[in-house]
Amino acid sequence: MAAVQQSIPTPALVLGLGGLIPFVATAVLVWWSLPIGEWLPGWIVLERSTSQLATLALGVYGAVILSFLGGVRWGNILFDHARLHQWLPLILSVVPSLIAWPALLLTPTPMFALLAAGFTLQYALDVAAGKRGELPVWFVRLRLILTSGAITSLMIGLLGTV
Repeated sequence: MAAVQQSIPTPALVLGLGGLIPFVATAVLVWWSLPIGEWLPGWIVLERSTSQLATLALGVYGAVILSFLGGVRWGNILFDHARLHQWLPLILSVVPSLIAWPALLLTPTPMFALLAAGFTLQYALDVAAGKRGELPVWFVRLRLILTSGAITSLMIGLLGTV
């Protein structure tokens, strides 16, 4: 029997941390309100400020990543014949998208709150799956780091919009 890998593989850690850059950058920019025309001279002129554009970007990126986590769950089931024929594991894999998409239809404060709740729920599901041996220990550890970064960024964005 192969040893269970405890440490987070370097490529997964580096790419995961890199995936936090858009979260952090847009959360910071939510607090920075400059007219886009002044910030991007010569580029497309929009009737938005950097704060408004960052709010939209943070929400959309959060929704994309939350949906991606549902895809990870679905992909994890593909080679487990027993679980692939059960409803609950597949339903749980589409829940993140069903939270993320409607969040984008909300105003910023409830959008960020719903996305943060979705990340919290997904993390709880990942922890439970890890305890059942359905996810590697290192993945659950990585999810803690990345989920903390995502939720913190969403909360910074939320505070910048109230």
